[in-house]
Amino acid sequence: MTYSHLKNKIMQDKLSTIFDDLGVFFAFSDKQFNEGLKKIEEKKENITAIHAGGFIPSKNVKEYIKRSDNLLVWLRAEVKKLDPENVIEYELSNYESYYTGDISTAFEALADHGFTRDQVKAVYNKNYDKHN
Repeated sequence: MTYSHLKNKIMQDKLSTIFDDLGVFFAFSDKQFNEGLKKIEEKKENITAIHAGGFIPSKNVKEYIKRSDNLLVWLRAEVKKLDPENVIEYELSNYESYYTGDISTAFEALADHGFTRDQVKAVYNKNYDKHN
């Protein structure tokens, strides 16, 4: 398994399952919000806002937090099984570090998996010429 597959396919599938099971919807306008309410058959006063424009029935918030936390624990364990250099290089590319010369945002994403700034910088320096 590659980090790209893990992050982009498996995680998305697992998140979609959580969202579907718990009635999470995303809205960026009043129209989308009202459509989301109608879809999950819930009233506005029974909804809690979550990150990134997401909304969830308030009764499901604790379960959402529990399942999200469990998913992060699983993801961290899976990332530890992968080649660290490939993981770091993916995020450096994802955050356009080779283009901007700034590893900060990639490091922030990688720090959650236990990578150090020195590890990220070493991979950046090693692969810089390949990307430019």
